[in-house]
Amino acid sequence: MDYARRLLKGKKYSQDELIPFLVLVIQSFGGIARKSDVDEKMYELLSLEFSNDIYHQTVSHNVERWRHDIAWAKERARQHHGYVKSAEQAGWGIWELTSSGKEYVKQLIKKLEASVKVIRRKRKS
Repeated sequence: MDYARRLLKGKKYSQDELIPFLVLVIQSFGGIARKSDVDEKMYELLSLEFSNDIYHQTVSHNVERWRHDIAWAKERARQHHGYVKSAEQAGWGIWELTSSGKEYVKQLIKKLEASVKVIRRKRKS
């Protein structure tokens, strides 16, 4: 359902697909960051996608879709995976990785490093 809805709206990434980007960005700030800093860095990383008109439409509470999707990715990372601490634990407007979130980051980095090794081997061939 999410995939079909995303295609209809012209979005490339679902909120779930933003989770790896999100935890890597939070980790880049030392595992804890202000929401505004995460938003800024996420927009910078995904600027080609987020510059599309669809992401600048406003949704609930007059928030642009790209900000809305990042916030929901954070909530899904918290509720479904336990990667991000709640506002009660980290503080309002602060996004902090849990120990399982930090472990997930390590797994992502290993996968990225393995991909880079494969690319390098292919270039040498």
